[in-house]
Amino acid sequence: MNTFKGALDFFAEEFDIFLGFSWRDWSTTIIPGSIFSIGAMRSSYNRPASIASNYVFLLLWLTPYIYFFNLSNQITGINEDRINKPDRPIPSGKVTLAGAQVRWAVALVAFVGLALIQPSLLPETLCWVATVAFLCLTAAGNHWFGKNCVAMTTGTWALLSASWKAVAPTTLWSERYVLALALWAGLLTHIQDLRDIKGDAVVGRKTFPLVFGDEASRWIITFLLLPLAILVLWLGDIVQIAPVTVIGFHGFLGWRIMQVEGSRYDHKTYMIYTYIFCLLLALTSCRDLEANWKALFGMWKFSEEMKPSLPL
Repeated sequence: MNTFKGALDFFAEEFDIFLGFSWRDWSTTIIPGSIFSIGAMRSSYNRPASIASNYVFLLLWLTPYIYFFNLSNQITGINEDRINKPDRPIPSGKVTLAGAQVRWAVALVAFVGLALIQPSLLPETLCWVATVAFLCLTAAGNHWFGKNCVAMTTGTWALLSASWKAVAPTTLWSERYVLALALWAGLLTHIQDLRDIKGDAVVGRKTFPLVFGDEASRWIITFLLLPLAILVLWLGDIVQIAPVTVIGFHGFLGWRIMQVEGSRYDHKTYMIYTYIFCLLLALTSCRDLEANWKALFGMWKFSEEMKPSLPL
């Protein structure tokens, strides 16, 4: 009984630590990956039990996906976190640096191990490991182009491609969506750097606002990158799903970017960006849902009409 309680306490503590490292990024990883997998479920011809087991495996893959990144980023970014995010486990003293390094090794082994169990996810897994190494170990990973345009594009591709493949075989539509949304993320992730200027300056990062200035960055993002991002979504056939909704939310996002209200306001703007990301994935997952329901209803109505009438 004591052994069971000790194991339960251990896992509860580790889960709490996992949340401390990762909770800020769930809306860009675990949640969107799960939403996008719904589209894969709709395209799958597998039985419900098989689809459910595939989704459980996806969750197992997404967990070290985000944990490995968070640990890598926060182990190498302690000085920045002391300024921008002092509540994180390492700067707050909740976890020692050595303890974080042990968890990093376990997360990496688990992440690669899951890909070896499911080899179809190996390209996405290796892509993400290389992306994290690029971000955390190279000078280019600290530059706005490498950090966002390159790394966020490849990282989003790995996330979404694996989220579909773990559940069902890829389709032409899924590959088109993955590419469009990866490019969209690479264009707009600069939004996150508007809130972290002080910490980024301390560690020597060359982010958008530090290179071009805060005000100029807001103009560039809103009036150049935002329209380009919408164009990418249009080319990816995503805007066409719900044009008023997609363009309207991007307009609202641009309006918020242009407001200079401090880092907390900019953080909320970034979170809205992540919610729009989830919305776009939901739209792709629900595409043609109305048409499918109409077709299903039409088949049911046809079958009812074809039934022979019983004599009274």
